[in-house]
Amino acid sequence: MPRRLDARTGSHLLWASAVLATLQACSVTQQQEAASGHIERELLSHTLHIETGEPRVLDTPHRSIRVSENRLFRVSQYDASGNLLDQHRQYQTLPWANHVIDIQLGELSVQRETDSEGHFRLNLLDEDIVPVDFEQLRTIELEARNSTEVHAEAILLVDRELRAVLHEASELIYDNLEEDDVDQWVQRIHRLSELGLKEEASQLENMLILLTTGDPHLQGDFIHALDQSNQAQD
Repeated sequence: MPRRLDARTGSHLLWASAVLATLQACSVTQQQEAASGHIERELLSHTLHIETGEPRVLDTPHRSIRVSENRLFRVSQYDASGNLLDQHRQYQTLPWANHVIDIQLGELSVQRETDSEGHFRLNLLDEDIVPVDFEQLRTIELEARNSTEVHAEAILLVDRELRAVLHEASELIYDNLEEDDVDQWVQRIHRLSELGLKEEASQLENMLILLTTGDPHLQGDFIHALDQSNQAQD
């Protein structure tokens, strides 16, 4: 009759097999680590860059601006014995996303935040900017700051003709609308279009329609006056 293993002997064999499998796995892992070695990355420089676009002299109220972040690394690859196998430089450029930009307009300071692509839109007719004295505005200073050591600055100049347009446009958009009648509202909208500010003209028209929602009669008069004026111009 063939001899059978008792329970104790079988248990010892299972334990021994498990230990052997663990040792083999560790050996394979160590061999893989020895073969791959390790890589080190050393940061050599970290800078920011503000792309203001062209021309450097603003001749429209709007400008899309992008901020990028640049890093330079020294990459070193070693074997398991610590011997240097390879060394090279690696450049990395990324958008400076969701960060605050400081903007100086004469004595006025405002902030804007970059989006996920590192862009933000500068609009000189934004409500928090129009208090500036446009007639005296010569330069716009931009600053992106990550730390004391890592920051970037850029300057935009403001065209003389644009300063005059901004001064008039800010009054057309923000001066007390309640004191005007519907014909004067229409005149404001058309004058903005004549100044080349069609976006602002459309925004003012939509805002006035919303403001008169609670007074259907006044809203109807405004829309009628606007339609008549458009037909007259056509």
